[in-house]
Amino acid sequence: MVIQQADIFQPLTHNGAFSELCTALYERELDHLAHAQVHSAQGLQRRLQSVPHYVKQAARRMLELPIQLGLDEQNASWQAPQKAKLTVTEAMQKRLEKWCVKQAKLGLALPVCDLSPTLQCVRLDSIDRIDSAQRKLHLNQFGWFDFSGVCLESESSQLRLVSPEKNMLTAAFCGHQWNHRGRTEPRTLSLREILLATTIKWPG
Repeated sequence: MVIQQADIFQPLTHNGAFSELCTALYERELDHLAHAQVHSAQGLQRRLQSVPHYVKQAARRMLELPIQLGLDEQNASWQAPQKAKLTVTEAMQKRLEKWCVKQAKLGLALPVCDLSPTLQCVRLDSIDRIDSAQRKLHLNQFGWFDFSGVCLESESSQLRLVSPEKNMLTAAFCGHQWNHRGRTEPRTLSLREILLATTIKWPG
């Protein structure tokens, strides 16, 4: 009888979590659009019309994603312990070079470390161009990086591309941030970042 009741209520629990995720994501995206620069009313209207589709897609993927991170449905965020500081080592750069040669593909999402002196974090972006001859790739938002992870955009020298390893993915998914004192409050991921996050296949 207990098993039957659990089976009956499990879909309700799942639906409840889905609704909470959708509500949090709606509120977040509408707040983002309210503060975004609008070039035309038509453009804003198109973006608003697409919000329900992407919110539901993100919520569904968050529930289905097979990763060992805590999921806070009310805030539509992942949670995990945060490491003491954010560092990019020479060994990590070498691993990225090998990864770029063997596994880089268009559309794949990767973590990008922002090593700004005031506030550091790990963001997500996706590959939209690969230049194997020049050993560099282009990310949709952050621009060109060489295969060792150095950003080739003059105004973004604080950025470092890293390979999709568990510790960096955890920091990116959970919005972990660091300042000059160490760990600080996590940032909230955008709807775009959540959609990118849910496409990533975590290393085993």
